[in-house]
Amino acid sequence: MSRVHQPPVGMPPVSPALIQQLDAGMGTARVLGVAVQLGLFTHLAAGQTTVAEIAHAAQASTRGIRMLLDALVGLGLLTKTQDTYTLTPVAATFLVRDQPWYLGQLMESDWMWETWGHLADAVRTGQSFHQVDRAPAAAEPFFRAYIPALYVPNLPGARQVAEVLVGRGVPAGGLRVLDLGCGSAVWSLAVAEAAGPTTRVTAQDLPGVLEVTRTYVRRHGLEAQYDFLPGDQRQVPLGTQQFDLAILARYVHELGAREACDLFQRVWGALKPGGRIAVIDRMPNEERTGPPGALFLAVRMLLHTEEGDAHTAGTYTEWMRRVGFRQIAVTPDIGADDTLIVGVRP
Repeated sequence: MSRVHQPPVGMPPVSPALIQQLDAGMGTARVLGVAVQLGLFTHLAAGQTTVAEIAHAAQASTRGIRMLLDALVGLGLLTKTQDTYTLTPVAATFLVRDQPWYLGQLMESDWMWETWGHLADAVRTGQSFHQVDRAPAAAEPFFRAYIPALYVPNLPGARQVAEVLVGRGVPAGGLRVLDLGCGSAVWSLAVAEAAGPTTRVTAQDLPGVLEVTRTYVRRHGLEAQYDFLPGDQRQVPLGTQQFDLAILARYVHELGAREACDLFQRVWGALKPGGRIAVIDRMPNEERTGPPGALFLAVRMLLHTEEGDAHTAGTYTEWMRRVGFRQIAVTPDIGADDTLIVGVRP
């Protein structure tokens, strides 16, 4: 009886590498988050450099700590020589608690991880899981942890934006700037530094967030140029014809069309004639095919807000025109994947 030879199974026409890479990202993020929660980077900075020393300091098993440390070596966050581990420069700069550039606040608890775990429910229902755009009790802890993660990557782009906004010259009495939803105030700090000591800034945000804002203003040595306006951006009075420039950076994506237009209308009233509104945000292209950061911003807004979205430059331009802004100029790719849109109140 002759054997029937089966043809070899063919290879698929494309590689699965992208799928494997994306799926592995879940584990990578979890390794980093647990390492932050156990304080591994901080223990290393304090001089515990072996598995036994770090396990004792972290109150964890030597088996688990050894595996976690080796994974961090594989990720490029630690180096290893025989049985001794050392922080890489990026880990020493950004992952050691109490250091000025520490970025681990969002990783110190599991609430962010849990939120992403409910993405399927949010997609099915269209409802957010951990809403932070309405109740200050939820918003303040979120943004207090989130602000440091935004300050460092936004600083170069903020300085590019400042060059554009200050390029038209500064009034003799100095710029009067409103920074709405200011967070770390990184965007207005860059403007104040570029425009000089006659600049006055009113930084607005929730009371608990402004406590964090003050630390960044002190870091830049600009306390004398800042006033602070606590309250909800949707409701806080902004005054009438007080400002030359209003900055809305990385905030309007939390709003739907009605609330965004209402906010723009109140900003219109707060600006002097000839004053400018500057909106800075990650904006997808009009076809919503990229860039990836803006498309993922939309998913985060699904998880965290009632009506928020990653709005396109065309949408922002329409809203600005609707309330009366003119001479609208769009500057794409201005640092950190952001787009700058400037409109003028006639």
